[in-house]
Amino acid sequence: MSKLRLYIDTALHLKPSQIAYRIWRKLGGSTRLHVGYRPCPDADKADIRRVPALSEIDFDPVFLARFDVDALLDDRVELLNHEERMDWRESWHAELSTPLWRFNLHYHEYLLPLAKAFLDEGDKRYLDKAKAIVDSWIDACPRERGGVAWDPYVISMRIVSWLAFRAELDDALRTDDAFCERINASLAEQYVHLSQHLEKDLLANHYLENLKALAILACYFGDRKTLELALPMLKAQVNEQVLDDGMHFELSPMYQKIVLEDLMRAAIVLRDSGFGEHAEAFKLQQMCDCLYSMERGIDRTPLFNDCGDNVAKSRDALLLCARERFGVVPEFHGVLKNSGYCILERQTKAGFVKVIFDAGKPGPAYAMGHVHCDALSFECFVDGGPWIVNCGTFAYQDAKRLEFKKTHSHSTVMVNGEEQHECWAPFRVARYSTGAVEDSAATIVRGALLQCGGKCKVVREIVLEADGLRVVDHLVGDGCIESAFVFARDVPEADGQIDEVAYAPEFGVYRDSCRIISQPANSHEVYFTYPRYKKAVI
Repeated sequence: MSKLRLYIDTALHLKPSQIAYRIWRKLGGSTRLHVGYRPCPDADKADIRRVPALSEIDFDPVFLARFDVDALLDDRVELLNHEERMDWRESWHAELSTPLWRFNLHYHEYLLPLAKAFLDEGDKRYLDKAKAIVDSWIDACPRERGGVAWDPYVISMRIVSWLAFRAELDDALRTDDAFCERINASLAEQYVHLSQHLEKDLLANHYLENLKALAILACYFGDRKTLELALPMLKAQVNEQVLDDGMHFELSPMYQKIVLEDLMRAAIVLRDSGFGEHAEAFKLQQMCDCLYSMERGIDRTPLFNDCGDNVAKSRDALLLCARERFGVVPEFHGVLKNSGYCILERQTKAGFVKVIFDAGKPGPAYAMGHVHCDALSFECFVDGGPWIVNCGTFAYQDAKRLEFKKTHSHSTVMVNGEEQHECWAPFRVARYSTGAVEDSAATIVRGALLQCGGKCKVVREIVLEADGLRVVDHLVGDGCIESAFVFARDVPEADGQIDEVAYAPEFGVYRDSCRIISQPANSHEVYFTYPRYKKAVI
């Protein structure tokens, strides 16, 4: 493939404004909330009562289990299954691990496990360590030094961690005037910087998170003028990015949960600041319906597009928060018609069987960075444990990145030996195929893939039978197809090529799993008997 042709095809489905803003940002230009506008936050007006603690998600047991608080006391930080020893004076700017790991380091989510340990045990070491980490960041990361610390997306995530930490420990921190003043001064500076550097070139979840952060900080500082500018923009992005079926438009179940958490945080802040009517536009009911439908009865985040099970808060914590704070009771939907996901469920002798099938488009044309070649792919869970799976993501900045995006890293169909989409760089897609749901019922679903260029069409039908899973693939047009199936465990006997493939249910770690690839043909039909086991490892 010609690199020039790939660049051109990638640029063709971007918005002209994205290209213009990318060039402008590269030249050092600002991307303000509004032309000529700069917030003037008054740190003295900061009020943590406007940002209530959401303990249901701040102290989500699944989230807390990702951190070792005693290791943090020993200056060891594990993120995304990788640990680094920290020198809190120097490590903020060190080339540790990967860029994604360094982003997560600057999110400061690990302040919340330290807060919980302090509240549970009353051991002041945990509180002192958390405060020391914040102090060290403020000292080591002045605005003029820039870098990862002042990346707009990083700011958008870190301010949530700081405010949650502050709210959860209000009783312990309110008497420490010096520390609170330092936090407020830094938050004010981050607020102003973010308002001048919105990610209008990337858009998608980055831009939504920028606007969410501005809305929360505007409420925190009592800055009504900035809130009046940011709120309509945030609501417009929610309207565009959260589909009517509740899925985030980048079609990643992981990012859907991240966005749901942050919209709930923004909604509760708006409500407690007297702007609750605006939160009605955040589609919380639809998002909870989507999450419940996708994850009811299973043990991990489904792996479609960029996804991992060790990033977002858990299903149970998010749905608990939605119920307790907003009275949302989720409803199950077997077809998410806007995103193209279909869910089949059946009680069998082997246990509860669930299939999640992707028959939608790859994502928004102008934001394809998280797309995988997973059209017509599916995951099958038995008694909550994954059985037939997609391979996941593993990492964003790694030599294996593109391998995990390939068609045969998913339980799906390849046409004429060609990748479904041209994923040619870690976050770039040139030409792409598209899918559609053709029919769906309680235990049967049929979807179609139109290969990029419209050269041919593949139809896949999946049937949940009493004792096993039936998958029928048929090519409409010239050529041949190969059907791949990746097994997390309990590999059945089947015809075809059998090999090993890397399977990464979480970021930062993978293991070898078995893959069966059918021989090239015009059509395939396979039947896999359900395994019988109680619970599977992920």
